[in-house]
Amino acid sequence: MTARTYSRRLGEITDEQFQRALDAFDLGRLVGAEPVGQGLFGQNVFLTSTRGQFVLRGKPHYPWQFPNERLFVDLLHAHTRVPVPHPYLLCDDRSIFGWEFVLMPRLPGRNLSDDPSEDAFPEDERREIAVAQGRTLAEAQRLTHPYCGRFDLATNAILPHEPDWATWFARGTLAHLERAATYNAKTPPGDLAWARDLVAGALAALDPFTPTFSMQDYKPTNMVIGRVEGRWQVTGLFDLMEAGFGHPEADLARMWAVYVECGRGDLAYTFLNAYLPETARVDRVVRRWPLFALRERSLVWEYVQRTGNGWWDERWTFREWAERYLLIDGERVRPGRAEDA
Repeated sequence: MTARTYSRRLGEITDEQFQRALDAFDLGRLVGAEPVGQGLFGQNVFLTSTRGQFVLRGKPHYPWQFPNERLFVDLLHAHTRVPVPHPYLLCDDRSIFGWEFVLMPRLPGRNLSDDPSEDAFPEDERREIAVAQGRTLAEAQRLTHPYCGRFDLATNAILPHEPDWATWFARGTLAHLERAATYNAKTPPGDLAWARDLVAGALAALDPFTPTFSMQDYKPTNMVIGRVEGRWQVTGLFDLMEAGFGHPEADLARMWAVYVECGRGDLAYTFLNAYLPETARVDRVVRRWPLFALRERSLVWEYVQRTGNGWWDERWTFREWAERYLLIDGERVRPGRAEDA
């Protein structure tokens, strides 16, 4: 049977292999398969069978990736109203493809990476989508835990961060930048000192918080949207590889950066205000913000300096690139009043 390449990562796959995967969970006869256009790593393929539409996800990056994703799909499905690909069916039989795989329902809706242009939606609909993104994140964070931590494959449980979440989070941020500094001269000592000072100041503004679901990659390409009762809503959330439990505001930074990067700071505030409860203390949110924005930007910066896959002025240092993502105007933060942002 003829094999086809669906992504560089997954390599060549035959219809016979897809059918064997469907048979593992009694999901009907294969009708067709198609590549998934969006996504950075090429782990997914769309499958249609006589039982419905599915996503095959394969070749995990780490042994813990799929078990961690399954855990958080199950928890979000059980404890929130966020639509996730449940059931998340994990098969560890490597005889079919040479790697473990997952089959899960294909969620209805439109992925924003399909058409990211400014002309894709009228202005009022773009604001409606930003509101939906903020409110969906707030709903996802109804999932809480007694302590902050990450999934551990050996124990099949959430292990607490050591010595605590704040220290782990701050150390990770600075470690990404220190690593980037070894690749070239674009993360100079002055930029590192500036980042350390910002982290220290933001840590001082941390208040006691309830550990919540923390996706760490909450952004448009990891969701689909659709019209529900005449309004745009998030109709699916997926790609939970990095999920754990941490500070709720940490998940704001990536979506914020997406809107700032495309010149839509107004929609960044719409998203933020839809997310924040009316009781949020704006002054504390603003003071904490650099901690979360620096962590998110440090991940991107380290990756780009390591791979050379940047999309900005290559002459910029880290501080020159990152500063525009770190500032929040407290006057524009109106918790619970997204439409007024």
